[in-house]
Amino acid sequence: MKSNKKKKNKQKFSNLKSLLKADREKEIEQYGKQVSMRPSRVHKSKKDYDRKKNEVDERELE
Repeated sequence: MKSNKKKKNKQKFSNLKSLLKADREKEIEQYGKQVSMRPSRVHKSKKDYDRKKNEVDERELE
């Protein structure tokens, strides 16, 4: 019983994966880049602590 369930789940997953890939390729053909999954950029506050940026600033001071 379990093996049949696993096979069905695997088939569903592979079908979904192929549909997503086809949709992504169609979108790239149409727009030249992937649009729908692109996260929107959010304005970052200057007051937020950013360890990486602070390290770069310290290196520039030396």
